Amino acid sequence: MYVEWDQFEGSERGDSGEVTYRLAGTPHVFQIQARATDDCMLQVLFENLSAAGNPKGSVLPLGWMHNRSTVFILAGTEGHFVSNQLPTNWMQMNRDVLSARSLRHLCIPGAHDAGMSQYNGHTFLAKPCNTLTQVTSIYGQLERGVRYFDLRPVISSGEFWTGHYSHIEIFGSWQGANGQSIASIIDDVNRYTEYFGELIILRLSHDLNTDVGNSSYRPFNQEEWNGLFKNLLRVHRRFIVDDPRRIDLTALPLDTFIGQGNSAVILLIDPSDPEVRVGEYANHGFYSTWNFNTFDSYSNTADPSVMMADQLDKLEQKRKSPDDSYFLLSWTLTQNALQAATCSLGTANSILDLASQANPLIYRHLLPKCSRRTYPNILYLDQISSPTVAALAMAVNTVSAAD
Repeated sequence: MYVEWDQFEGSERGDSGEVTYRLAGTPHVFQIQARATDDCMLQVLFENLSAAGNPKGSVLPLGWMHNRSTVFILAGTEGHFVSNQLPTNWMQMNRDVLSARSLRHLCIPGAHDAGMSQYNGHTFLAKPCNTLTQVTSIYGQLERGVRYFDLRPVISSGEFWTGHYSHIEIFGSWQGANGQSIASIIDDVNRYTEYFGELIILRLSHDLNTDVGNSSYRPFNQEEWNGLFKNLLRVHRRFIVDDPRRIDLTALPLDTFIGQGNSAVILLIDPSDPEVRVGEYANHGFYSTWNFNTFDSYSNTADPSVMMADQLDKLEQKRKSPDDSYFLLSWTLTQNALQAATCSLGTANSILDLASQANPLIYRHLLPKCSRRTYPNILYLDQISSPTVAALAMAVNTVSAAD
């Protein structure tokens, strides 16, 4: 629906309006309410309906911005409704409807360049506007329901960090910045799994040693990866199987990971150097990407309509059946060279600005493309700031399970 407010100079705000919705064939009723007192606001009254985090009679504020999307999600079945205010342990809260489904038959939220909510050491041309992709730490993303994390390890001043770097051909050098340290990410994950029994997937790729000269950055060698593996042994509740050589993790039911309130952390290792091996660490909860085969193809465009068409077409072509390969829907925009070079001038072309254009589109356009046979496994976004994307994942899970 479209909402506008009738205001003129000297008027007092007191506008209000509401629309009542009844779920057909049920007694469940809710209202979308518009209220203008100090600020213009949309909100939901759960009149005769409850959802996880929203008891009957409660009000869910949605906010409102002129000519911008305001998202409300209601998904599930009677007794299992979810909405925007999804509890942080949303997997455990929905175990009774999700537990028997394999990972290949589930949809979860994922964070692109998940470590880049911080701006630490950087090169000359790097700015926050062309390196930052997220707005909260890994712990903050976990709280907001993210379960798949794209981590890009770098070595900087002899320490392990996450990073966002690109090779700029015209300068013949690498440019970028460091984000959250690997040590702090481990602390965030351990702090979260101490209290919440959820499945967490950490995928480490795009590794770079930045201590070897700005024009000579290179992938980690085996010794450097082994050093990172030793650090990652500090991750609690790593998911470990007896014979990792024969396991397809995407074929396992969710309850294998989080049954009886447990938590599980999957460490997926995707080295840039094909000669690097996980080796003995495979027996300690470290997996190669062939254990978790995923279709992952980003659009490489700054145009939201091009990205959307590309990703939805790939979804239709690659996921014709729930048993097809695990599918990552890369709902991200990529700065072009001009945007990356000029965004610090206040031209509204930062990575986060682009995400604010792309993210609202997923709520309008994804679900009509989903069915019992075709749906994504990972909703992969920049700038994840609320549990709403987790609620959308649950809406996809509802559609994919529909009779």
